[in-house]
Parts: sequence; structure tokens; C-alpha cells
Amino acid sequence: MFKEFYSHASLWVSGTKYCIKEGFSTQQKLTGLNEYTEGVAIVTGGNRGIGLETVKRLVEHGLKVIVGCRDGKSRDILKENLKEKNVPEEKVEWIELDTGNMKSVRQFAAKILEKNVPISILVNNAGVMFVPHSLTSDGFEQHFAVNYLGHFLLTHLLLPKMIESGKPGRAARIVNISSSAHKVGCIELDDLQLQSHYSGPLGYGNSKLAQILFSFYLHSLVASLGHHVKVYVLHPGVIKTDLYKQTWYAQAARSASGWMFKTPEQGAERSIYCALSPDAESLSGHYFENCKSTRALEIAYNEELQKNLFDKSCELLGIKEFL
Repeated sequence: MFKEFYSHASLWVSGTKYCIKEGFSTQQKLTGLNEYTEGVAIVTGGNRGIGLETVKRLVEHGLKVIVGCRDGKSRDILKENLKEKNVPEEKVEWIELDTGNMKSVRQFAAKILEKNVPISILVNNAGVMFVPHSLTSDGFEQHFAVNYLGHFLLTHLLLPKMIESGKPGRAARIVNISSSAHKVGCIELDDLQLQSHYSGPLGYGNSKLAQILFSFYLHSLVASLGHHVKVYVLHPGVIKTDLYKQTWYAQAARSASGWMFKTPEQGAERSIYCALSPDAESLSGHYFENCKSTRALEIAYNEELQKNLFDKSCELLGIKEFL
């Protein structure tokens, strides 16, 4: 009970602090971004919110975008929103994806690889927040599966094609959408599914901390092998999206400080900076807030924890050799 109260309170304080910090900050729309005449970008959860705005901006800069989201309602929302945003239909393709289902992730990646197209950018954006404790069909805690493990697997499957696509001065880029909420996370390698104790904020925070640990480790791995692939992880801001409708305390936070929430368009500027800005080319392996490299939670820089989580993730997914 205490851990649940603590994680709720900590996330409330953290979220309020960032709302205040960002509510009074201003940022001009990014300019001077990389333009593409070929290449494909992959965006998970790109049917609405930050993901949709990211898709729109990537298309504006010459990329064809493949969006991964669920069939049915999510797909219909994507089609409606693309039409509303005046995004050319031929520039966006939908392929079914549920990042919480590892079979779905493998099928999604296989369909992309069958196309044999250069993959310039991967934006791991899909996510859930503050959901009740439940295990997926694969036996993974839902936050951990949807926000982290599914993207870990997808990155593994697409990475060879991204290595092939990257070039000096125009590397392929992996952009992981994390959150300042990673600062309430506490990775316990012997209880990654939070069976011993659980709260929504803790599950969410852990999954976002895991994303950062993975991003830092993956950067070191690809850099050590000399591949032209860059890895970024970022906090997009406290964004007014449907994620804040999933629990009473999330709705309360949105109501209490809603005037300071950023729009999805503003949030997408953060992912677009990492995906397209020439200034970010030399900043692989960094954590970003407000389009600036900043310091994540100190434990995220623990190289032993990075490697242990990486190895454990490979074990859970049956990956014998990541790269």
C-alpha cells in the first residue's frame, strides 16, 4: 500500500513540476530539418496524438510512413485523422500492430521487411499509461510489454535493414518516446512483471525507465560496431492526449493542470527534432527534454543495469543474438 501511495504521489509531484516548467516555456517551430527524396519511416501508435502529428511532419519532409496500430477502431481513427490533416493517402500505409503481442510485432516486422525498402527512421511511440495490473498473452505486465518489450523486439527485427540504410552524415535514426515519469521507476530484474507489488504509475515509470536503459545500451552497441545508426530517447512533454483518461488520478492531474498541457503538435516537435534535425546527428545516446540533451535519472547511466536488462529482455523474447 505504501509503495502504491508513494508512486502515485511521486508521479503527481513530478508531473506537476514538468507542467509548470513547460507551461511557461516557449518554443518556435523547428526549421532546417533534413529532407528526404526516398526512404521509409516507421511510427508505432501513429493514429492519433503525438504519433499522428509525427507522421504528418515526416511526410512533409519527404518520407513515406508506415503506421503500426491495431485493426478496427484504431485503423479507422488513423484514416479519418489523416484525411482531416490533409496528409496524402499514398504517403501513409497502415499495417496491423499490437506492441503488447509479440506475435503481432513479428508479423508487423516481417511485412515491412518483405517490401525490401530502406528504413530511415523508426519512432517507437505506441504506449499505455496507468492501466490496471494484467499480463499479456505472452505473460508480460502490460506496461512493460506495450511500452518497452514490444519496441525492443521490433527494433531488433528492423535493425539490420536500418544498418543497411544508414549512411555517413545521414544515419538511420531510432527514436524512443519515453517520459519524465521514468524518474519514479525502479527496475527489479527478478520482478519485471511487478507480481510482488503493483501500481499504475510504477508500471508506467518502470517501462519508461526501461526504454532509456535500452536506448543508452543500444547506442553503445551500434556505435562500437561502427554502424550508421543513431539512437535517441526523449520526454515529449506533458501532452493533452487520451492517455490521461485511463484512471481517475490521471484525469485529476489533467483537470488540475490542464491549462499547462502541451498540444500533440508541440509534443511531436520533440520526436521530430530527434528524427530530422541535423543538430541531433552527433547526439546519439542522449536523453532529451524540450529538444535539448539533458540528464535522465542517474541509475539510467548504470552500464551494468543496462546490460543486465538488455540480456534479460533477450532471454524473455528468445533472442539468441540481438545484432
